Amino acid sequence: MRKIKLIAFDLDGVLVDGQGSWWEVHKALGTLESSREHAKEYYSGKITFDEWARKDVKLWDGVEIEKIRDALYDIKLMNGINDTLSQLKKNYKLVIISGGLQILADRIKEQFKMDHAVANKLKVKDGRVCGVNQIVDFQGKGKILEEIAERYGLTAEDCAAVGDYSNDIPMFQAAGFSIAFNPKDTEIIKFADKIVYEKDLRRILPYLNGK
Repeated sequence: MRKIKLIAFDLDGVLVDGQGSWWEVHKALGTLESSREHAKEYYSGKITFDEWARKDVKLWDGVEIEKIRDALYDIKLMNGINDTLSQLKKNYKLVIISGGLQILADRIKEQFKMDHAVANKLKVKDGRVCGVNQIVDFQGKGKILEEIAERYGLTAEDCAAVGDYSNDIPMFQAAGFSIAFNPKDTEIIKFADKIVYEKDLRRILPYLNGK
């Protein structure tokens, strides 16, 4: 295996705790039940992932972006994130690749001085939500990892990936090393080099220090 030089993290369930950034916004705005219907449509094959995102964001049409920002900033950080990222950034580039929302990804990137963050961007007009720029779809994380690696003169094989859900599988397949962190389904386990079953991000350090 090549020496790892960059680590790509999923956001929801990995760097932050809870149900995910989309879920937290729906909960705060009272749109959770409608969003569950959209999820059923996606998983039954009735709509695409991009359509799911657009239908969800339509529920927030006209909402002040600051309300959404407040909901996202209330999300609990994952246990051990401070120690873990402060140690890892001494030796690696650290990036976020998330199907969640860019507002939260940027917040975490800036707070912990990470190198890059890619997520889905809400469109805003006059301070209110008016749509979504869907950048990270369900199968897109592997390609995005390759593109980010190239920015730093690397290949995806020079990267490690840390994720928890089946949409992280393409990123795991592209990366040279992968860790399933509290995996939400059994499918992702098949593609992981290591698995952590504890809500403490420090548990990934033994698998990355020295790689």
